[in-house]
Amino acid sequence: MLQRKRSKGIARRLKEFRQRYHGGMTQRAFAEELGIDQQRLSSYEMNTRVPHNVIATMLTLGCNIDWLLLGKGPMFRESKRATEIRTAELVVEGTPVYGRETAQLPVTKRQLSDFYVLPLYADEAAAGEPLEMRDTEIEGPAIIHRNWCPNPDDTDYVRISATGKSMEPTIPASAIVTIDRAQTDPEKLVGKIVAIGLYDKGVTIKRLQKTQRGGYIGVPDNPSPEHRTIFLQNGDRIIGQVTTVHAWLE
Repeated sequence: MLQRKRSKGIARRLKEFRQRYHGGMTQRAFAEELGIDQQRLSSYEMNTRVPHNVIATMLTLGCNIDWLLLGKGPMFRESKRATEIRTAELVVEGTPVYGRETAQLPVTKRQLSDFYVLPLYADEAAAGEPLEMRDTEIEGPAIIHRNWCPNPDDTDYVRISATGKSMEPTIPASAIVTIDRAQTDPEKLVGKIVAIGLYDKGVTIKRLQKTQRGGYIGVPDNPSPEHRTIFLQNGDRIIGQVTTVHAWLE
């Protein structure tokens, strides 16, 4: 089934946190803490998608992100740590590579509100043979700058399979990609890299092209006998556009 089924764990732990936060709070009171209305909180606790802004706000309330996403560790961080999160500035330091030369970027500071907190899923899409979509393989939290994530409530953060090499060098095997599920119109995505849901086969990442007859194909950047062009058939669909790629250079 190509429609993602969200894990019940995050919704269940959201409710558990509310029931223990400050000795237990009503939905109405806790919804005010999160900056949302009670009806929306109720829907999240009933296992609909828990959006990034709720997860990020729970960090400021002292929730342990590993517990919330993975069910690991204690529910709460130390109160001192929660205070630090509220006032923290994230230090971003980078070293871009230009050929063999490197240039050190100046250290910059960003407020926590400049970033989204999203779950990082493992091996849900393949730059190669299609993989089955799974909702249980959460590696942990990922912190994404808002400029890289224009549609956070419709964005997945996914680690590519280690065997996925059909999009190299554009997307190396084991890279992490963001998939914007708000971008699904094939006419607007021709020439772009997209996640394609193949009927009853799983999800693969390819560059979308249009045929002379008006159909659509998924083309590998690294063509070979093992990395073939995919012809989209009835039942196949565009899951979303790959908007960013994060990889380690060796």
